[in-house]
Amino acid sequence: MSASLIDLTEARLLAREQSSLDNPDELFYCSYLIGHLNLVAAEQPASNETFLHDVQESLESAFAVDQLTEQDKSGIKSLWNDVCGDTASSVAS
Repeated sequence: MSASLIDLTEARLLAREQSSLDNPDELFYCSYLIGHLNLVAAEQPASNETFLHDVQESLESAFAVDQLTEQDKSGIKSLWNDVCGDTASSVAS
């Protein structure tokens, strides 16, 4: 797998994080996702699909044990879906 999807996803999250400095919730969501993205990227997934699937699984596993509010879980999922949609479109182009 090329690192382009990982790099693009991380760049989008970092940009979103920078634009969220006045929104503590979104800042947390970005940081949370970046942590999971880096954990999955370190495993060097074989394909873009594997990468996206593994991040999703990482989030679901963490949600089962982390004591996050439903609002936080929803915000993290929403941000991940936004970033994945944007990233997938850019990679496909």
